[in-house]
Amino acid sequence: MDGQPVEHFLDIVPLKATDAKTIYSALVEFMKDKNIQISKLVGMGFDGAAIFSGKHNGVQSLLKKISPHALFVHCHCHLLQLACVQAANATSGIKHVYITLTTLWKFFHYSPKRAESLKAVQQVLDLPELKVVKPSDTRWLSHERCVKAVKASYSAIVTALNNIYEQTHAPEALGISKALCRPSTLVAIYLLDYVLPQVAKLSRALQTERIDLTAITPLVDATLNTLDDAMLPAANWVLELMDAKNEIEEVTDITLTTESIATFQGQVAEPFIRMLKANISSRFISQDIVSSFGIFDPKKVPAADSSDFHTYGEDLIDVLLAHYGAELPAKTAGGDEYTKEALISRETREEWKTFRSYLSKKPKGNLHLQLKELTTSDMLSEIFPNISTLANICLSIPVSTASVERSFSKMKLIKTRIRNRIGQSQLSYLMKIAMETPETLSSTQLNDIITVWNKKPRRIAV
Repeated sequence: MDGQPVEHFLDIVPLKATDAKTIYSALVEFMKDKNIQISKLVGMGFDGAAIFSGKHNGVQSLLKKISPHALFVHCHCHLLQLACVQAANATSGIKHVYITLTTLWKFFHYSPKRAESLKAVQQVLDLPELKVVKPSDTRWLSHERCVKAVKASYSAIVTALNNIYEQTHAPEALGISKALCRPSTLVAIYLLDYVLPQVAKLSRALQTERIDLTAITPLVDATLNTLDDAMLPAANWVLELMDAKNEIEEVTDITLTTESIATFQGQVAEPFIRMLKANISSRFISQDIVSSFGIFDPKKVPAADSSDFHTYGEDLIDVLLAHYGAELPAKTAGGDEYTKEALISRETREEWKTFRSYLSKKPKGNLHLQLKELTTSDMLSEIFPNISTLANICLSIPVSTASVERSFSKMKLIKTRIRNRIGQSQLSYLMKIAMETPETLSSTQLNDIITVWNKKPRRIAV
């Protein structure tokens, strides 16, 4: 719509089983009912579960048999979360801190009385009244929020734990307090409070609706460069820790020295950051087809008088042609074999040479605006039909499944433990209202709603 990809919540599809073939069959049947042509599928996004992403028998491989030109994109937010979790689990000093944070969350979450004790200490110490956030390996950004809250109320948490132990002699309170009073735990909290926000910025960028696939690699590279700063002897998190040293030592009896911090950097911080960078780099390997769409970025086009201009982009056009310009074997939803026609023609090479000159003479805008122009301008679509088709494909390929995750969150708000008997159709209607209703309604829309409501006899008239 107006050069912008649009996402819609369509329905909740009941499943008789959760294997790949059942899910695939349910998707095919649903799309038939909605008159959606699966053969026009150009991109699909799933998480990393083998049932979806399997190369041979996963849902994506089955869908590719119907639409062989479609690209499967592993949700980049899931990839980032997996990279962080794997790096933490591979570094014992960080893994133990994550275990402590989980135990701390359970200790206060499941006892309102203990939570009130923490709140009272925060008020006395004039600290923000923050709750300990649940750290989860599967929930995006949860570790960042948890670490931030614990760091901001570190003194209050330790004091509250000690008070609870003195009053109740609860062994859990003593154990968590001792774990938090270890110098290595405190230093790790400050390290994570620097590292995780850098990763969280990347995750939030990947969740935005208007991000395009070609922007991922530069964003990842920028994040990796920022993580290098955390390994410096005078990194920002180290300086911040030294500034707070005296205040923390008064409350927690933790003794911090320059030598102990340096030892932690060498034995824990550097291995953790190297592992994190390696995991991110290995999971975010650029696909040739996806990265080839970067040729449409006006900022990358060389000057018309440069030696590189006359060959710029031709190798990448060949990559796109090899995939989208090829006739590929396919199957119908019924299983009949046929040859899927190419999405672009061989004339794409000649179109690109002309379009390249057009790009060089334009003001240097960004890639998204250029793709939008290609999809909305009738003139450009007529002159460059194949290039316009590629622009539409690029805008249609998903980057993440963030919108799907948001729909699950909406579902949990609608179908709670108290309202767990909501039927399938009613739940679907409520989900559509929650997901598709605009933030503001015009007077005409409101009047239409009232008219529909009043068509049936009701006890309450509007």
